[in-house]
Amino acid sequence: MKKQILLFGIICIANLCSFAQLSFIHISDMHVSTTPAANSDTNAQYFVCAIKEFAGLNPKPAFVLVTGDISDIGNMQPLGMYPAIIQHLFPPALTNPAVGAYFIDSAKTIPIYFTPGNHEYWTGFDSIGLPISNDTLFYYPKYITPDTDYVIQTDLAIIVCMRSGHDSPYGYPPDPALIMGTGLSNAQINWLRNILSSNSSKRKIIVMHHPPVNAAGTNSDGTPYTASVLDSATNSLQNNRTTFLNICDSNHVDVVLAGHEHQNVVANRKGDTVGENRPGGTRYVQTAAAFNRSYRIITVDPAFVTVSAPMRSCLGTGINDGNNALNITVFPNPAKNKLTIGCTKKCEIEILNPEGQILKKLRSTGIQSMVDLANLSSGIYLIKVKTEEGITVKKFIKQ
Repeated sequence: MKKQILLFGIICIANLCSFAQLSFIHISDMHVSTTPAANSDTNAQYFVCAIKEFAGLNPKPAFVLVTGDISDIGNMQPLGMYPAIIQHLFPPALTNPAVGAYFIDSAKTIPIYFTPGNHEYWTGFDSIGLPISNDTLFYYPKYITPDTDYVIQTDLAIIVCMRSGHDSPYGYPPDPALIMGTGLSNAQINWLRNILSSNSSKRKIIVMHHPPVNAAGTNSDGTPYTASVLDSATNSLQNNRTTFLNICDSNHVDVVLAGHEHQNVVANRKGDTVGENRPGGTRYVQTAAAFNRSYRIITVDPAFVTVSAPMRSCLGTGINDGNNALNITVFPNPAKNKLTIGCTKKCEIEILNPEGQILKKLRSTGIQSMVDLANLSSGIYLIKVKTEEGITVKKFIKQ
């Protein structure tokens, strides 16, 4: 695939520039954490399963777009956990990649593009288990893509990929709904204006991690979303939010794609929920978490950008996706010195570090097992529980 790359600029995908219609996949919030992915991280297992499914779709997607929270702790040793992702992309183990240098298929016909989320800036956890954030990306530009805004351009459309920033304020206040992304700088705003105005005849799609407009929608499984949404700016952009919305209005942006909230919803500028394909005005679309198997298909033709209903990948694969089919409980979480694991059947329990190394191993024949954490340092760990019915992997935080 030929393409020209200009960072903080435009990528022209040569074999898409003459298409009358194209479609691509939108996913968000992969939260892959460990390596090797196939052995110790359910989120990574779903990512691997999903990209294989996407590569086999007919019609084949032009590309896959990931809007942030790719790694659970992107600035944490080792390497932001990104090797858990890139070992399953092509070419594998690429360092210092260009934008669009990764593909989901070995033939290198379906690129995968990334934008950073707030978890990309996380460095670890403080003494009470709350995340510590930074304002600089360390491992993301080395293993995923340069830390820059860019455009994917075809004859039909421009897809503008933007950074929406780290957590602001740092750390979590009493109400997590008060945490926002730092938003867009004045330089980003000016660049966006120029890009949109110089492509006035094309369909326009903007992608970023934080939702510029928020509203309560549904979880991946279709149940109502119950997290706090105080208003349309909840968990949104701290800087230049209103200016961004005005730019979308004045330049007739079709769709803004985001994640972050782990829910499916489509809203207008006012924060009213609307249909995926309501005509007139910019649609602000959230896609629920990829670690819960959610994705959407976005189809572009000269007259309209069509957004699919929420879809789910890898159904019936046997990978536990967080719905806890094996009825495993882990509490408290975060934990200090003791962790209780509940298992309704006989089970084997393993405690693993983020690299997938087994730190503790025990068998349980009762309903609950107590695990001593006194010798573990503060951080994020995994629990792998094996029963006759399958395997469940859960995360916990040691304070």
